[in-house]
Amino acid sequence: MIIDVHAHLYTRQGPDVPGFHWQLSSLPEGDISGADVARIVRESPIDKMILSSGGNDMGPTDVEMRAGNRRIAELVKNYPDQFIAYCSVHPHYLDESLEEMEYTVRELGFVGIGEICPHVQDFEMDSAMVRTIIEKAIELDVPLNLHSSEPEHFQAIAKLAAEFPTARIIMAHFGGFRFWRDGIEAIKDCENVWADCSAWVMYTAGAFESTVNKIGAGRVLFGTDFPICDLDMAAYKLTHSGLSQRQVDLIGFENAKALFKLEL
Repeated sequence: MIIDVHAHLYTRQGPDVPGFHWQLSSLPEGDISGADVARIVRESPIDKMILSSGGNDMGPTDVEMRAGNRRIAELVKNYPDQFIAYCSVHPHYLDESLEEMEYTVRELGFVGIGEICPHVQDFEMDSAMVRTIIEKAIELDVPLNLHSSEPEHFQAIAKLAAEFPTARIIMAHFGGFRFWRDGIEAIKDCENVWADCSAWVMYTAGAFESTVNKIGAGRVLFGTDFPICDLDMAAYKLTHSGLSQRQVDLIGFENAKALFKLEL
C-alpha cells in the first residue's frame, strides 16, 4: 500500500497556478473536476491520497479558504476509498481559520492541517499566528503539514517543535529543494517532526536514501505534491531506492497510518 500524505486539489490547471506551469494532457484545460482527479489517482500506484487545497485556493480571502475545504470534503465524500482530507487554513484570517479547523476536524472528519505555506500566503513561519494554529491542532489531536523550502522555514519548524513537544509536525519537502541536507539536520533530534519527501527533492540523487539514514525510516513520509510531480515516478523512487521492504512499508503507509490515526 502507498499513502500519499502531500497532494493538492487545484481548481484549475495551467499557467494561472501561481509559481508552477504544469499541464496534464489527461485533464481538460481550465476547471478540474473531482472525477478527473479520482481517475488519475485510481490509474496510478497510489492507494490513498491526503489532499489539501491547491495554491489557487489558499488565498487571498477566507471565503476561498472555506470553499477549498468544502471542495475537498465533497471529493472525500464521493471517493472515500481514495481520498482523505487536510484542512487548509489562512493565518491572516486567524479566527476564521480556527473555526474552520474545529468544524472540518470534528464534523467532517478531516485528519490534519496543511499545507501551511508562507510563501503563498505571505506570513512568517515563526509567528504568533502559526503558534495559535499549532495550539489548536494539539487541541484537536491532528498533525500539521508545514511547507519548507528556505532555511528560515526549517529553522522555524525546529524551534516550534521544541516549543510544542506534543504537536505532530510534518516538514514538507525534506526541508527544502536546495537545502534538504540542512533541513534534515535541523530536525534530526526533533522526535515530533516527520519529513515528507514530496516534490522534486526526492528525485535528487541521494536525498531520499540519505534522509532515511539520517533520521530513520520511521520519521519519513511518502508524498508527491501532486499534481506538480508525477505519481508513477514518485512511487518508483520509493520502491527502487535500495530500501528494505520494512523501510518501504513504513514510509509507504505505516507511518502515515499511525501519525494520522487512520483506520485502514
